[in-house]
Amino acid sequence: MKFFYLIFNQTKKISLYFLSCIAVLQILGLLSLYSAAYGTDGENLFLFKQQLSWVGLSWVVFFIICYSQTHLISKALWPLFWFNILALVLVFFIGKEVYSAKRWLDLGLFHYQPSETLKLILTLLIARKLSQRHLGQILNFKDLIKLFALILPPVALVFAQPDLGTAGMILLLVCTLILFNGIEKRTFLSLLLVFLISTPLVWSFILKPYQKARITSFIQPGADPQGTGYNVIQSKIAIGSGQLFGKGFKQGTQNKLQFLPERHTDFIFSVLSEEYGFIGSSITLILFFLIISFIFKLASQSRNRLDCYFCIGVGSFLLWHTVLNLAMTMGFFPVVGIPLPLLSYGGSHTLTTMAFLGLAASIYRTKDLFQ
Repeated sequence: MKFFYLIFNQTKKISLYFLSCIAVLQILGLLSLYSAAYGTDGENLFLFKQQLSWVGLSWVVFFIICYSQTHLISKALWPLFWFNILALVLVFFIGKEVYSAKRWLDLGLFHYQPSETLKLILTLLIARKLSQRHLGQILNFKDLIKLFALILPPVALVFAQPDLGTAGMILLLVCTLILFNGIEKRTFLSLLLVFLISTPLVWSFILKPYQKARITSFIQPGADPQGTGYNVIQSKIAIGSGQLFGKGFKQGTQNKLQFLPERHTDFIFSVLSEEYGFIGSSITLILFFLIISFIFKLASQSRNRLDCYFCIGVGSFLLWHTVLNLAMTMGFFPVVGIPLPLLSYGGSHTLTTMAFLGLAASIYRTKDLFQ
């Protein structure tokens, strides 16, 4: 009892508003996941029970990081980075293969996805490096070469799994930090030119056929409604059929009749929208907005550059995952396997998300902001 009293007493130093928004989103995710598993085979129901365990463990991770000092976390980033690189290499030799992709290490009790923790570690590592620069010192071409010499090798390992979505997300997070720091105009224009020139080369020689098919189905989802366009079409039907108040818990027909694919991971928002309608979807979006705005406001009031850049990394992680997942489920972005934070099934992603949020809570706790 004394232990729980201590934990409760310490949470007073964290925003209960912040904690409540996280908890409500996780509850909505668990309800949607249970509904997605309801009436299907036992393996899917097992996924719900497993996610319940992951959510509980994620709060342990959250509070461990919350009560750690950011400068100590910063010192641990390089050892964690090299450990993550080793794990990414091991994936190619002993990784678990699912849908022709090797992304997980079987550790017995659970499957560990190194690319998910790489998002956390590499984002914070780049944030630390940028925070060490002088105030107002923008990046030139030489600076960017040094940064991308660090970033591209692990991203290439993730892309080779293959995992285009995670590789692209890591680059997006890093680019957000770079733009926040500031970059020379001519350097930015040079990078833009390189991107435009390399795009057709990437399309012709690097992207796999199924990855090209996802992009073309995004442009013309009706061209192959039973094939590459099927996921998005069923997702939009599920979201639209929820109307204002939804069909009710476990009553979603697209979900229950299993028309909606990957409904426990990439398309969990479609399940939620079908069963809780526009009202439930709006509440979900408002909760994400409150959390993200809280973190960016925390960045603007942080006492040192390290905490500020860490907050930008955390906020960007939540912002881009949320925006791109929702855009994907509504047909505004290609299907590239981006989970929705706090709602989608997945142990590695759940722990990574809560580790990010725990870092924001640690910064808030030690700064006594927003009081």
